[in-house]
Amino acid sequence: MADNDLPSKLTNPSTVQGLNPIDRNTSSEAGKRPFADYMNEGPQAKQAQSPTPMQALAPQTAPGGPPTMDSVQQQMKATSTQLGDLNQKLNTPNLKLKPSQKFLLRSKLEDAHTNIRESAQKVGVDTGPVPDLKKEQNPIAKFIALIGDGQEQLESAQNIIQKNSANGEMVNPADLLLAQIKLNRAQQQLDFSSIVLSKAIEGLKNLFNTQI
Repeated sequence: MADNDLPSKLTNPSTVQGLNPIDRNTSSEAGKRPFADYMNEGPQAKQAQSPTPMQALAPQTAPGGPPTMDSVQQQMKATSTQLGDLNQKLNTPNLKLKPSQKFLLRSKLEDAHTNIRESAQKVGVDTGPVPDLKKEQNPIAKFIALIGDGQEQLESAQNIIQKNSANGEMVNPADLLLAQIKLNRAQQQLDFSSIVLSKAIEGLKNLFNTQI
């Protein structure tokens, strides 16, 4: 820029008045709240959301200390409750599953069923032959059959643990640990299955609401 293009008078920077620092006690929102209140606030808690399928399969933190017969029995009760919840969802009237949902449920429920049977075997249950699912007419009936067998195995395992406790007999600690590991895996797979079913039921409800 040429010198003759400059303005004749330049403002002296020293005369420019700066901004005053914010006083923590200064009120905002028309005097409703001081700024100090905002500065002292912590981050707001995020709204609780249901876990995603990937979160359901994330490794869970193992409980502290070695497993006991009582802790394994309680875990079996919790797993049996999960199976009951799934059974209730599968009996939802007019439930229709997409091919992708059928695939996911079959994969996860079969894996959970295997882990449940193996955990029951570790505490001394004679699980017998695997249920024959070929006679079932549709996928939902097959899933219900898997759940029913799983509940029976868990009930038998709990009865054995109770009997051993009453007689003062102990289950091998290594077998208890393996039973716990198998149950942890089964619970994760059942959580995943529950999420898939919840999505299917939600879609069914939305369909009915749209038709109405």
